[in-house]
Amino acid sequence: MATLLQLPSWPGYSWTDGLQSALLKPLQTWLSDHPMAAWFVLHPLWAGVLVVLILLLLAGLWSAIARLTEGFWMTLVRLPFQLVTWLFVTTVGLVLKRWPKGEATAVSPDRLGEIMARLEALQIEQENLLQEMRQLLAERR
Repeated sequence: MATLLQLPSWPGYSWTDGLQSALLKPLQTWLSDHPMAAWFVLHPLWAGVLVVLILLLLAGLWSAIARLTEGFWMTLVRLPFQLVTWLFVTTVGLVLKRWPKGEATAVSPDRLGEIMARLEALQIEQENLLQEMRQLLAERR
C-alpha cells in the first residue's frame, strides 16, 4: 500500500526526512494494518456522516433500553397491588358464594290477584284525576 500520509520535504534539510519517517512510519504502519481506519482518515466527510448516523442509532437504542427497563420496573412495582386486588376479589367472591341465602318467598296466586286488583284500582283513580284536571284547565280558559 502506498504511503497514506506524506509531508513535503524541504530541500537541503535532510534531518527533516529522518524526523518525518520517525513520526509517520508508525502511523503509516498502523493505518496499513487497519484499512477501515485508513478509509476514515482518507474520507473525512463520509466518516463524519457515519459517526453522526451511529450516534443517532445508539441514542435510539439507549432510549429503547430506557423504556424497556422503565416498563419492567413499573410492572414490578404494580405487581403487589395487583396481587392484593386479585386476592381481595377472589376472597369476596368465595364469601359471597358461600353466604347463606334466605329462602325465596313463595308467591301465592292470591297475592298476585291482590296486586293486579290494586293496580287496576290505581289506574282507574289516575284516569279520574286526569279527567278532573282537564276539566279544571278547560274552565280556566
